Amino acid sequence: MRSALVIWMITLTVGICSLILANAARLPEPYMAVCAVIAIVIAALSIKEQRELEAANANQSLRSASTARYMGLVWTWGALALLVTYVFLPNAWREWPTFFAAFAAVAVMCLFFAATLQRDGDKGKDDETMLRLGRYLTIGQLAGTAIAVAGLLIDPNKEFLNPDVKDWAATNVFFFGSIALAAISANALFYARKTG
Repeated sequence: MRSALVIWMITLTVGICSLILANAARLPEPYMAVCAVIAIVIAALSIKEQRELEAANANQSLRSASTARYMGLVWTWGALALLVTYVFLPNAWREWPTFFAAFAAVAVMCLFFAATLQRDGDKGKDDETMLRLGRYLTIGQLAGTAIAVAGLLIDPNKEFLNPDVKDWAATNVFFFGSIALAAISANALFYARKTG
């Protein structure tokens, strides 16, 4: 757990600093690349941890706690990315504070849910109500993120690489964050089905 926290902090710090530099230089390609790398790293870490938990025959509460933690990490990254991208920009994208607040709220909920499940898992018990709720939320998130990715891909007004469009950076954060959340959710549901 401690080594995972160190990796999280390094990923967030390097990723957020890279986004700040790419945005300040108005370099959309590196900004997009950093978003993609962060999403891939977080999803890969989550998948790796789920495999390790399965190999250790961990209870379902510990597995669900891991999933919720990584979901919380993605939402935290999204909130921080929006904050550092738009807070200092003159005439910034008007909607960013709303999305920042929503992302931060969901991150807190995910991390609280993870802590609750972790406590149960550490005691060796599975609270079926919490696990069922987590499963429904994971299914809902998978469906929502799949729709978000499809919507961003087919929307002709969304531009990923045009700094003259105010929400270009947010579009990158939304797109790659959604991909990471979809991968984490799908992987968690796959392992839950295998053990269910």
